[in-house]
Amino acid sequence: MSFITILLNDAQMSCAPNTSVLAFLTDQDISQDGTAVAKNGTILAKPLWDEIHLQNNDKLDIFTLVAGG
Repeated sequence: MSFITILLNDAQMSCAPNTSVLAFLTDQDISQDGTAVAKNGTILAKPLWDEIHLQNNDKLDIFTLVAGG
């Protein structure tokens, strides 16, 4: 099986070709709750995470809501 390379928060990672954003987050144990995702600089609507697939050299930025004070 071949893999593609992506950047996750500026860290190089690999995954299977055509992996959905949702599947990638699940594989990385990243919770969907309080999480926002940008792919190549564009914020993705959460309902589309399962429909948008990763391609070689994509850049994902994951933002997680952190409570505190």
